[in-house]
Amino acid sequence: MKESFLIIVGGGILSMPAYRIAREELGVKIISFDQDISSPGMLYADLPIQVSTKDIVAVVQKTKELMKHHSIIGVFTCGADVEVTVSAISETLGLSNTVSLDVAKRCNDKLLMHQFLDEIGFDQKPKYRTVQNFSSLVCAVKEIGYPCVIKPIDNCASRGVQIVFEEKELESAYDLASSFKINSSTNLLLEEYLQGSKHTVEMICYKGDWHVLSIVDTHYISPVWPCEIGLNTTTLNQQQQNIVTNFAIHAAKSIGIDIGAHKVDINLSEKNEVRLIELTARLSGGFHCQYASPLAFGSSDIKAALKIAIGYDLCLEDIKHKFNRGAAVRCVFPPTGKITSIEGVEDARQMPGVAEVFVWKKVGDRVGPYHNSSDRFAFVIASGTDTETAISNAEQAILKIKIQTIGDQDE
Repeated sequence: MKESFLIIVGGGILSMPAYRIAREELGVKIISFDQDISSPGMLYADLPIQVSTKDIVAVVQKTKELMKHHSIIGVFTCGADVEVTVSAISETLGLSNTVSLDVAKRCNDKLLMHQFLDEIGFDQKPKYRTVQNFSSLVCAVKEIGYPCVIKPIDNCASRGVQIVFEEKELESAYDLASSFKINSSTNLLLEEYLQGSKHTVEMICYKGDWHVLSIVDTHYISPVWPCEIGLNTTTLNQQQQNIVTNFAIHAAKSIGIDIGAHKVDINLSEKNEVRLIELTARLSGGFHCQYASPLAFGSSDIKAALKIAIGYDLCLEDIKHKFNRGAAVRCVFPPTGKITSIEGVEDARQMPGVAEVFVWKKVGDRVGPYHNSSDRFAFVIASGTDTETAISNAEQAILKIKIQTIGDQDE
């Protein structure tokens, strides 16, 4: 008799709560797919399979090989930009508890998202143009205007993204975005810059019903660079929460999401006008579903999504808000350079409300400049009786962490 396994795509730190819940709470054996054989998920899994999670052909082939010897009961990811891979595996397995491959591609490819939403008349999103070269960018900016956003179509975590306010910044922004294209033949995307606050609504769809899991506010390091300094449980009033929630459900339905966990990133203007930034057919990263939601509400959104992935019904008890506290994530940004010392991490862990501290770099590593969310490497996660207290707890703990660097000119 074949042993049963769940495939988890991606073995990074942000996936580890899913690994632990799957094994320790659901009693499921795990196959991990990841390129890095030493990643936490690969070390934790019952069966690690080294493969690029972006190589769909290779992943599907590995899945077919595994099916000969094992019973694969589901596929899952959490905090990794691999929803297309998950849907391709699900299709190979003949499962119906993930979104279709077409829907996953719309959620993963920024241009496909725009084009599909254009076709159905969904216009609550930024104006955009595709850019083949620098001269076409110059022409496109004349139509979109300043400020505008230049981004690669096929990357994530805001890699290669820059907000441009005037013409003299255009060429360097074009070069940056081009350098982050995964496929050198793809175009770039130019979008209208949306003025307002940024929010993420995380949800689960099951049997035609949408269940809102949480709303968080996101904050950025500067007007130019979309590198998140952190997130926190929302400070929007109830009317605003209703506005962004209703819009998020509308956007998810419009793109074709019909099952499972997903998140919608939304811009809210000062006049409470909502526009879509992007959406993904998976649970969030940034320690949102992994830490912020459980700390703030006592819910287990990951467990709920895992159960759907392995064929169980949605358990409303898993996503129920058992209390209403605050949670916040804040990042440490030492000066750009080579790290010479890291101190105060344990002191930060002992501060009031602090749940976890992560530092992903070591002495000798280079850090900065902080242009996108993948440039971040040190995080404090804290809770409090309300959001303001949680933010204060996180920021007070940040002050305890002393990371010294030396710049190139000083070496």
